[in-house]
Amino acid sequence: MKRKYTCINLKWLLPVFVLAVFALAAAPVFAGGSQRSGAQTTAQATDKMTSLRIMQQDMDNQQMDWPNLWHYQEIEKKTGVRVTWDLVMPDAWNTRVNLAFASMDLPDLIRSGRVDVEEYGVYQKLLVPLDPYLKDHMPIYYSRLFMNDADKSMYSSDGQMYYIGNLMAQNVNHTGNHYINKTWLDTLGLEIPKTIDELTTVLRAFRDRAPNGNPQTVLPMSAGGSGTRPMSDLTQGIAPHFAMFGVPYTNNGAYGAFAAITPSNRVQFVTDYPGYRDAVEWFAMAYSERLLDMESITQDSNAWGVKMNAGRVGFTAYLRLINTALTEDTAKNYVSILPPASRHGVQVPRLTELAGLDTVVTIANKYVAQSLEWMDLQFETETMMVAYNGPVREGGPIPPTMRLLPNGSYDIHTVPANNGLYNIVPVLRAPFFAPADYYTQVYNMPPHRVERYQTSLDYANAGVLEPGSYSILYSLLKPSNAEAIELDRLYTDIDRLMQESLADFIRTGVTQARWDTFIRTLDNVGKPRYVELLQKNYDAYLASTK
Repeated sequence: MKRKYTCINLKWLLPVFVLAVFALAAAPVFAGGSQRSGAQTTAQATDKMTSLRIMQQDMDNQQMDWPNLWHYQEIEKKTGVRVTWDLVMPDAWNTRVNLAFASMDLPDLIRSGRVDVEEYGVYQKLLVPLDPYLKDHMPIYYSRLFMNDADKSMYSSDGQMYYIGNLMAQNVNHTGNHYINKTWLDTLGLEIPKTIDELTTVLRAFRDRAPNGNPQTVLPMSAGGSGTRPMSDLTQGIAPHFAMFGVPYTNNGAYGAFAAITPSNRVQFVTDYPGYRDAVEWFAMAYSERLLDMESITQDSNAWGVKMNAGRVGFTAYLRLINTALTEDTAKNYVSILPPASRHGVQVPRLTELAGLDTVVTIANKYVAQSLEWMDLQFETETMMVAYNGPVREGGPIPPTMRLLPNGSYDIHTVPANNGLYNIVPVLRAPFFAPADYYTQVYNMPPHRVERYQTSLDYANAGVLEPGSYSILYSLLKPSNAEAIELDRLYTDIDRLMQESLADFIRTGVTQARWDTFIRTLDNVGKPRYVELLQKNYDAYLASTK
């Protein structure tokens, strides 16, 4: 796990002119503290911050040695600030965060995972409102905050901002994309399926005619995912395939899940879509006929990736082909396709590029202004790009993976094998804030970003996206404290029932009696109230945006 890297001088990370600007704007952070904010404490004005305690959400599909990441070693050289990392895996995140607030054993910063800012910021006052600090102490971040209305999703019910945002606007409109093994289709003389019936015929042909030459290893369709709900993984689980039956199924592990917005602005639960039962019955059929990998219900993304790279899978969902867990030889066998359509049509969950939560500051932090200036350093363009994409200057632990073009933008020219970037930079867990107008100026999109844009364009042009956006239900509703607690409780009970029932139906099939019991139990655990609360708060959101 532990790795040691050779560090480079930070002048190779930050252009000289940016260092000069930052020195003028943020030098007080590391030389006694700034007195520009009236909200700043006396300790902040006179003391030098030398350490930070950060609760950081880790990744469950990559091994990352946070204390020894080259990126943070370089930042420590620049700032003199040592980070103590409290690393939490995604499955344990909600429990650990809630426990930290309940016990008041709070870190200085909490990063990369969901935090209930209404509960802990607005109501309990355990998070620091950032508005008084941003202009003076985060000038780099603040300069982008209002571009493309990036700030609009970040205000709490009291009108204040309690978190630093994370945004990478790429004109992407969905997550899980459908892929089929074109090499297998060509080997068997088959066409790309456009309907569910055609897909079923293709999967049976994959099973019976073994286009990889080994009938014992063929998996006509496979899925997997991270966390405790692999079926609900929106990228590569079973969840994306509900779209083929006109059901925009989502579950991000929080309230807002299992619901979508209809063209008439009504919140609709997924089981109320006419195609939901048809989808479940089709999955059960595929499972019973060995068309669906039997481990799809439980396997994680790593196990799924091993099967993909072993040349065993015919049909699946995934984020993209380039720069992923797939080898180059594996990726070239697959092509992106539109979801094969059932009699219910197709509805793919629509992703809206909203700023998510990157960092909150707790009231345990004695150096709020200095902490924010430490964060602002990481939003400087080159530092931010390096944190996500790897080095741009010679002399680091690996050859440069990015280059600075004559027009002042960056692009990627090398992608390290075996996800090697995670050994030196935080990648997906890096602070990143890039509204579209800014990002298109500083970044020359690499092939894997272009791939995501093109598939999004294909989906948009085909009219297969849901009319609303599930992102609104997850990110923009502002329920009261009591309603948020109730929604959390209802979601927990509903999530458990939905996961258990779906797995059981797929394994053992659907009968009318068992289906009726499922629907009745769903009502008993609070589905009507859950939809009612989401609708109430969605209506309030609509009213606030007029």
